[in-house]
Amino acid sequence: MEHVPADDIALLMILAGPAGSGKTTLCERIVADNDRIERLVTCTTRQPRENEIDGMDYHFLSNEAFDENIEAGAFLEWAKVHTNRYGTLKSVIEDKLTEQIDLVMNIDVQGVATVRETAASHPAIEQRLVTVFIMPSDFDELRRRLHGRGQDDEQEIARRIQSAEAEVKQWSSFDYVIRSKSKEEDYAAIRSIWQAEKRKASRLG
Repeated sequence: MEHVPADDIALLMILAGPAGSGKTTLCERIVADNDRIERLVTCTTRQPRENEIDGMDYHFLSNEAFDENIEAGAFLEWAKVHTNRYGTLKSVIEDKLTEQIDLVMNIDVQGVATVRETAASHPAIEQRLVTVFIMPSDFDELRRRLHGRGQDDEQEIARRIQSAEAEVKQWSSFDYVIRSKSKEEDYAAIRSIWQAEKRKASRLG
C-alpha cells in the first residue's frame, strides 16, 4: 500500500465514462492500494443491489429525502440517470479535503459538467478537482462487459449503449482521457494521473 504524506494537498479525482467502462473497479482499486485516498460515497434513490451496503456503496435515499437535499442546496451536483437520481453532498467533500484526504468518485458525464459549474463558486473544491474520462475501446466490448455483469436485461443494455454513444462525444471536456485496454493498463494509467496531479498540487501549494 502506498502512503501519501498527510500534509499533501488533497485532491478530488472524478472518473466518468459509460456503464461498463470499468470506472467503479478503478475507484475501488486505487482506494484499496492507497491509505490516503477514500471513495466518495454519493447518494441515490435507486434500490440497493445484492451485497450493496448503505453508507459504504451509496447513501440510499427516498425520493422525499433526496428532494429535501435539493431544496437545501446540499448537493454539489445531482442528476437523473435513466429512472433514478444520484447526488454528491458538498459537506462530505469539504470535510474530507479539510482533513487532507484525497477523494475519488465515479459519476455520469452530465454530473461532471454540473460539478464544474458548481465548483466554480467553491474555490476549495475547484482548485483540487481532476476529471478523467474512461473511453471504451469499442461498443462491442462495452456490450460484452454489460452482459457479463449480469445486472441488466436486454432493454436496459440497449439503453445504456445508446447513452454511451452520447457520452463519448464529451471526452474533450475532461482533464484526462484513458482509452480502456486491460484492467492492469487502465489502473496503471489512473495511478500515473493521480501521482502527477499530487506532484503538481504540492508545487502549487
